[in-house]
Amino acid sequence: MDKTERMIAKWREEGIEAVYPLVFGFQTSVRGEGWVAGVDLYGATVVTKEADGEYIAHGLKPGGVAGVGSTVTEAYLAYKEEVQTVLYDMAEDASFDAFREGVLEFFESTDAWGEEKFAEGQLMVAAGKVDSSLPVEPKPELRASVVELELRSKNNPVLPAGESRSVRLAA
Repeated sequence: MDKTERMIAKWREEGIEAVYPLVFGFQTSVRGEGWVAGVDLYGATVVTKEADGEYIAHGLKPGGVAGVGSTVTEAYLAYKEEVQTVLYDMAEDASFDAFREGVLEFFESTDAWGEEKFAEGQLMVAAGKVDSSLPVEPKPELRASVVELELRSKNNPVLPAGESRSVRLAA
């Protein structure tokens, strides 16, 4: 039994059918009291296909949130929506500096399980054992940035257009 077969056997014992290590990027604007921030995330999530057929996107960077769906895409989109909700919640009563620090801390939050599954998934992608039409990105560099945007007026802030970049498998 080779390394990938042992990994698959271990996942089966955990009730996991497959692991998809996804990297993604998106930009958004978040408005607080007297400020508008541009948030740019190039992050990662581990989507697992559970034995019951459900897909769960476990946050890696940022961590602490998850999304559930009937496909990899649905789970990722639910995860992304949860990340957006956290950003909005963080902005509610925060100064810009507190928001920026909170976002960077949130982005770095992760757990050992997620890191382990992501690394295992990367090995499987590199070995050609992941069935997906998503493009592959070797050795992705994850990062987050938060910048304060010009506030023209309370009713007319300068906002960047929301942008999502393609989701990729990490290898």
